Amino acid sequence: MKTLEIIISITSDRKLLINSSVDLPVGEYHAVLVIEERQIQDNVQTSIQNAQAIFRKHIPASTKLSQELIEERRLEALNE
Repeated sequence: MKTLEIIISITSDRKLLINSSVDLPVGEYHAVLVIEERQIQDNVQTSIQNAQAIFRKHIPASTKLSQELIEERRLEALNE
């Protein structure tokens, strides 16, 4: 059994849309869905902060990706 926290959308024609990258084989599954009765009221800044928090789980804040990219481009230019 897996527990997934996902975001769903209800369309105007009452369809339930689920967007999630679930690590399960393709197929049909029995599932139980619990829906909070309030809609998500995220704004753009909150979404950006959430994305940055996910990103920082994999790449430390001390890592300067822009500097790494510049260095890679310089090395590539030297090898041309």
